[in-house]
Amino acid sequence: MDLLGWYFHYFSFFGIGIHVIIAVFFAIHAIRNGKPYFWLWILFVFPFLGSVVYFFAEYLPSSRMPYQANAVGRKMLHVLQPNRALNQLKSQYETVPSIENAVHYADALTSTGKASEAISILQQKMNSLCENDPAFLEKLAVAYLQDQQSEKVLEVTTKIKNIDPEFKKEDMALLRALSFHQLNQEDQARQEFHIATRSKNINILSEYGFWAIQTNQPELARKIREEMQKSWQIWSKYTRKMYKPIFKQYDKALKDLKKPA
Repeated sequence: MDLLGWYFHYFSFFGIGIHVIIAVFFAIHAIRNGKPYFWLWILFVFPFLGSVVYFFAEYLPSSRMPYQANAVGRKMLHVLQPNRALNQLKSQYETVPSIENAVHYADALTSTGKASEAISILQQKMNSLCENDPAFLEKLAVAYLQDQQSEKVLEVTTKIKNIDPEFKKEDMALLRALSFHQLNQEDQARQEFHIATRSKNINILSEYGFWAIQTNQPELARKIREEMQKSWQIWSKYTRKMYKPIFKQYDKALKDLKKPA
């Protein structure tokens, strides 16, 4: 008996494989729960693999399973639909084009490397209600920075400082420091980094360190690494795990800096 014959002999009902029956079950679940119709296509074209993915992506997260199981489901869903969150925010914005939805959508666009689209969305919403809102302007400045429009970043952050000098002072200084670096104005960048790092925020410290490495300042880079280590020593295991990639990347860059040319 070949493998296919063995399968249908032991794992089928009336000649129909169990994987097909499971796929039908999940298809019914998808229809009853208003899931997107592409699930039906996946389930019937790839019944076995489709059922496995549907179980982790849709069925398990909506069940009363423990949190860990739901976390697995969310990861599976991200693999299948990596732009799902972005598409949801886009749909919300297109349905209700409010300033709030525009900001959320633009923020997601920026974080996925689509800064120029984010800038366009925010500029369209620029009006008397938000043109002097530091939080709105911050999103625009971040998008400008990712889009390499450094002078625009400096313009917007200056406006924020004039409106509210205390608004996220360190974050604004970081945006300005990175902008000056893009413009090769390193003295101004250093001054802004000194303001930004007062918070001892590890993300800001690492940006300062990477700048020191990029501008060939090994001694400063090592001092910053020592400062980062102070935070590492008092962190919980979870926090260390979260920031470990930054430390690993920093240490690699620092090691490469020490190598002879």
